[in-house]
Amino acid sequence: MRYKPGKMLGKILFAIIFITLLAERASFAAPVRHVVLLPTLNYTEYEVWDSKYYPVNVLEQKMTEYLASLLRDNPYTDVSILDEGQAARWMDDPVFRQCDFAVRMELHSVLAKQREVLGSYEKGDVSLRVRIYNPMDTGLMESFVSSGRDARYTFDPGDDRLYLLNTRTSIIDILYKDGLDFLRLTPPYKGQKMSRPTWQQFSSTPYWQAFKNAIDDVAVGIANMRDGEMYVIGRIISPTADSTKRSREYIITLGRQDAIAVGDILQVIRGDTYITVDPENPVVVMSRVIGNVRVVRTMSEQAVVRLLNERKNDPVQLNDLVTAPPYGKKKAAPLR
Repeated sequence: MRYKPGKMLGKILFAIIFITLLAERASFAAPVRHVVLLPTLNYTEYEVWDSKYYPVNVLEQKMTEYLASLLRDNPYTDVSILDEGQAARWMDDPVFRQCDFAVRMELHSVLAKQREVLGSYEKGDVSLRVRIYNPMDTGLMESFVSSGRDARYTFDPGDDRLYLLNTRTSIIDILYKDGLDFLRLTPPYKGQKMSRPTWQQFSSTPYWQAFKNAIDDVAVGIANMRDGEMYVIGRIISPTADSTKRSREYIITLGRQDAIAVGDILQVIRGDTYITVDPENPVVVMSRVIGNVRVVRTMSEQAVVRLLNERKNDPVQLNDLVTAPPYGKKKAAPLR
């Protein structure tokens, strides 16, 4: 066989390029964050039973599962829920603490009010204390208080239904034997009332909505810990070809690898530098929101966003920073 050095050199170069591309692809792999949820503590007497046939309190479990669902909305976050035995081992065994941080919620205040006036007025107010632990030494990394509230009025005059027509005609009597009920305001029957509400009864009340609002605030607090160092940050690098004065669109340096999805609302920020009289902190940089943008298209490393609003005297420009929290609802922020 005749040796062809040029052909062999080409194969070697191709192999080197292929391996380099694989290495670069691996180096750009998004890091996966592992979060451990310790069992929720309940310092109140408020309980929710699983069912009337299984009177076991499930409130703390449902709270932990809801927080886990919020954190799992980020595709690059793995969540492990520990039971009491596993939580004790996590605290005692360094080998078992394979995670980025651990979160424990503590329920310390619940206010549930109900009034009957031509129906029912229900109001819930919940307060949680949240503690975030360092897996290196189980020390406290962050601690904050979260609260949520909700209220609902259900009109119910005391009858089974409100009837527009009480008199019967032949057609109405055939089609609607119990009369016409256009409003459907009477809430559905949720079963016999117990000394503690069952999960079926509780899950559709404003009390559970107040719990969910408080836990939503917990997710936001986790995203903001350590001054928001987990936020993803990109830049506005170019307008799109379809951008107009009435509908301005930009390309940003955030994409699917940053857990950005179509419909997310991101904040455009700028930093203001302040010179202080404190010798330990001579310079302080404060960020402010100057606009909100909505994601309309995503790519692996970039995305296209459409401007929603901006400050009139400080419009959004190229090279401005764009940020998004890793957890919680990505919604519009007030302009500052």
